[in-house]
Amino acid sequence: MRIHKINLLTKLLISYLLVLMFPVIVILCYYYPYSADVVKEKEMDWNAHITEQFMTSMDTFTRYVYNLPFELVQNREFKMYKAEESDYQRVIIANEMKKYNATDAFIYNTLLYVKNIGYLFSKTGSAYSTEDLSIPGVGYYYENWEHQDMIQTLNDLKAPVVRPVENVVVPGNNRVRMLTFVQPLPVGGTHSPGAVMIMVKEDTIVRMMKSVSEIYSGDFFVFDGQGRRLVSSNETSYQSSDDFRSLVQGIGEERSPTSGIYAISGSDYLVSHSVSDKNGWKYVSLLPVSQSLKGIRTIQLNTVVLVGLILLLEVFIIYVSIRKNYQPIRRLVDLAVHVFEPQERRPMNEIDTIKYTLEELSQANSKLDEHVKGSLPIMRDNLLFELVSGQYADWEEWEQEAGRIGIRFKYEHFTVAVVCCESDAGATEKILACCRKYEELLPDGVQTFFFKSIYQHELILASSHESDFPLESCLESMQESLLKHNGLRTVIGIGKPVRARSPVDIHVSYLQALRTAEFLRIRKTGSVLIFDDMEIPQSGAVSYFAEFLQSLELSILKNDAAMLASLSERMIGYLSNDSLPPHMIRSVYLNTVTVIFNGLQRFRHDDQSLLRLTDAAFKHRYTLEQMIGIIRESCTKLCDMISETLPLARPATQEAILSIIAEKGMDPNCSLQMMADYFDMSVSNFSHHFKKTMGQNFKEYIDQLRIQKSIQLLRDSEETLEAISQQVGYTSTSSFIRSFKKMVGTTPGQYRNTHKA
Repeated sequence: MRIHKINLLTKLLISYLLVLMFPVIVILCYYYPYSADVVKEKEMDWNAHITEQFMTSMDTFTRYVYNLPFELVQNREFKMYKAEESDYQRVIIANEMKKYNATDAFIYNTLLYVKNIGYLFSKTGSAYSTEDLSIPGVGYYYENWEHQDMIQTLNDLKAPVVRPVENVVVPGNNRVRMLTFVQPLPVGGTHSPGAVMIMVKEDTIVRMMKSVSEIYSGDFFVFDGQGRRLVSSNETSYQSSDDFRSLVQGIGEERSPTSGIYAISGSDYLVSHSVSDKNGWKYVSLLPVSQSLKGIRTIQLNTVVLVGLILLLEVFIIYVSIRKNYQPIRRLVDLAVHVFEPQERRPMNEIDTIKYTLEELSQANSKLDEHVKGSLPIMRDNLLFELVSGQYADWEEWEQEAGRIGIRFKYEHFTVAVVCCESDAGATEKILACCRKYEELLPDGVQTFFFKSIYQHELILASSHESDFPLESCLESMQESLLKHNGLRTVIGIGKPVRARSPVDIHVSYLQALRTAEFLRIRKTGSVLIFDDMEIPQSGAVSYFAEFLQSLELSILKNDAAMLASLSERMIGYLSNDSLPPHMIRSVYLNTVTVIFNGLQRFRHDDQSLLRLTDAAFKHRYTLEQMIGIIRESCTKLCDMISETLPLARPATQEAILSIIAEKGMDPNCSLQMMADYFDMSVSNFSHHFKKTMGQNFKEYIDQLRIQKSIQLLRDSEETLEAISQQVGYTSTSSFIRSFKKMVGTTPGQYRNTHKA
């Protein structure tokens, strides 16, 4: 008996281990060979996506760079063909160039070169002679571009030129790496009156590269059409290798991003490259394969260790459990053989208790069978909903489940329709009852099943029919009957007919019916519609909507009730646009009310009326008018809350402005932003109000005030220029000298010498 016991335990242990090991082995054998390939493929797709995003951003910003010369030529104030060497003419051009100072944050500076005058004019309003560019710290001095070559290029330029990133000493003796665009005026013309030098910081482009994805750790490169490297995110060792140069030269003219794995300098890299259709530039991103697979390798190793520990623990638990429960298991097996044999009742021990329990379970099972038979309609509806909602992947499995409750489709074709009730929620039950009565009146050639959806106002029709059965006209008749005899209004969306032996196709038909019904509910273009007859206009408003949400959130953060109200009305007009698809309307609505409710939550997180409004706003089905009403009501509530919390604004009268300027005007921190904050106004509004009140813009007024004070100090004191610049509010002596020369015509030192003489 002892030997038999040991053998049985061994057999049980081996069988349990086999059952446990089989799925583990299958999973590991599948997971390890393919996990790395899957990660590589996803990384290549991500790499291509990042490259395309960066190329799109660069195309957007460089478009303005190439259009800027044309804008300058169109400015009639320049008169570059008739320009003469005079201080007056230089002042006119310098003032005009200042209008372009805030046109594009991508551009560091723009220099307009006028041949007749021989000067270059910056968008900051400064003017430089050609000789200034040869002096580091005075003009823009290119370390690797000979001054004579630069002037010759500006005079003889016939076509745009792009210089790769290089060191430039800007005024003030700061060294900056710049990407330079040099373009003639007018572009492509003869006898050009001058040229434009547009400078872009390398740091600006690198930040743009990194802003595409904060977690991306690869390297970006930009090459021109001839393969010259214009910009790179990092200085790498492989970028000078022959493999890398061959890779760049081999990039063709395909415009869509292309990804692959390449060997460069003995290492494998995930490489994505694309060519811009705007200017022919080549964009390349590289990510080491080892770095992309580092995470999956760690996961694989940890998985092996974890599975090994689990197996050891399972072996121990199984062995101890079998040894401990060996005798009870054997007695239960003997009981199972005689469980249904009649025996005399006697006092019950533990085994008798188990026997009695089994008998009670048998009786309960009989009662359960009777209950199940009474619940077959509910089971039928649930099983049909699981079919149309895509929970079955295999048709044989569905037929096996359906056969148990008596569902069998008679015909080969299958169509799903969605019936939406436009009355109150209680009308759905009436429609369902009427539809099931209507099933009995249908002609041959169709088999229908009406059942409830998970949504309160919807019913689903699953119909099996012959290929030529007129289902649409049949549903129109049913709809007219519901309206005529019961006063129930409905809209019906019909999916495309499919073969009845494909659960996936049936699920797709259901999704089509849902979308069609939604289209009818929102657009109100009819009452019965087939998916193929639905006309969805093309809309490219995703980027616009993203920008709108950012503006909406910004207005809430700034507590700007006026801007918030304006943006909400713009969104309501946007939702009312007939070109917007219904599914986009719902997405726009949900995202907009989410932002507004987040703003409401900031002010009154425990407001019960707000909680009720929030709960109502996110119910699944609303008409367009109801959506607009919810947005308008919640936005009005938020504007009222913002208005209640904002402090009373100080009146920005002329006396108040002059008073604060008299107090703070010589402070280096006195700025347009500080003044706007003091009077609780936005920067743009205060700037407009200041110019309207004082007759000139804020910066010109402050500069004049400070220069007048410095003139008095230059005449009446012997203090140094540095001390005077600090007293009148300038942060550096060089900026004080530039402003003084711009307004007076001479430097402060020259003015002091002339006055004393």
